[in-house]
Amino acid sequence: MLELSEFHLLATFFGSFLAAWLSTWALCHAGHSFSFGHDRSEGVQKFHVKPTSRLGGVAIASGLCTGAGALALLAPNSEATFNTLWFLLASAPVWLGGLLEDFTHRVGPTLRLVLATVSAVWLFGALGVAVTRTDVWPIDLILLIPGAMLSVTLLVVVGFTHSVNIIDGFHGLACGLGIITVSGLSFMAWRVGDTMLLQMCLLSLAAMLGFFVFNWPSGGIFLGDSGAYLIGFWVVELGLLLAMRNPSISPMAPVVAGILPLIETLFSMYRRKFIRQHPVNHPDGLHLHTLVYRRLLFNPLAHITSTQKNTANSKVGPYFWFPAAALNTLACLFMQNTWAQLALMLTYLAMYIWLYRALVHFKAPKLLAIRR
Repeated sequence: MLELSEFHLLATFFGSFLAAWLSTWALCHAGHSFSFGHDRSEGVQKFHVKPTSRLGGVAIASGLCTGAGALALLAPNSEATFNTLWFLLASAPVWLGGLLEDFTHRVGPTLRLVLATVSAVWLFGALGVAVTRTDVWPIDLILLIPGAMLSVTLLVVVGFTHSVNIIDGFHGLACGLGIITVSGLSFMAWRVGDTMLLQMCLLSLAAMLGFFVFNWPSGGIFLGDSGAYLIGFWVVELGLLLAMRNPSISPMAPVVAGILPLIETLFSMYRRKFIRQHPVNHPDGLHLHTLVYRRLLFNPLAHITSTQKNTANSKVGPYFWFPAAALNTLACLFMQNTWAQLALMLTYLAMYIWLYRALVHFKAPKLLAIRR
């Protein structure tokens, strides 16, 4: 297959960014004139102050499709074109399920997880994208069992895809973390000379950036379920593909690059099941990002304007972006060392638990609090 040039990289990047930017702009303006696709304002996980479109997934999909189309025109026989088109096709089920939920609010999490499984199986069958190794010998032994590789792959892909939807709820939080994660994957791909993977990372990065400029800090549009699931699916599949194609990269490095959604999901399941005795899929307002908002940024007893409340909403993201960026940097520096990646995981988990306990018991350092 043909190699990609720098022109192909730049052309598809800017094409994807421009398409996502224009689509997001159009959706923002349409949202002011029409009420379809608006997010609900009630619920334990709702913190916005005005009706807002949650069709950001349409804009991101537009960016991905435009970038893929440009790539197909410029390098029709390239491996990047082949893989990108398969990624688009495979992501259709989980994206459509999220989009239907954005419009109707009637698609339950179980059906969305089933559709995420369909997407994961599709890409597993088409390109063989799977968890082939972890460099952690007990898990690698399990992967040798017939059928275990597919089972573990589905668990990882579906779990991470859903986890991005869990952390979505504040301006720019989920999309910003997606941008940081894909930036880390892009660096790893560039460092080992994997131009094909770099192209796919840049294409998805451009689509997210085109949406992000409207999503943060103003909150002019939300990702919605379609956007969160689409970002989650692309990010985790890119991470798996990167580790598969490049044996020199620790398979734990992509995990560290996107670890916050995973920790948030696993800790939420533990908290709901064993501490609160609730079903693991029961929504609540006790996620770490929610506690940051309520305990560090927004004082519910204060009389503030809608604009000030919206500003407090936009400040949640940076609390998580900066640690994520630092962790990504370290993951890239030690991308060939599995033991270093495991140490980073444990360090981040310890920091997460410490901050969560401090917020629950109103003992967070005053340096972190900027409440009005």
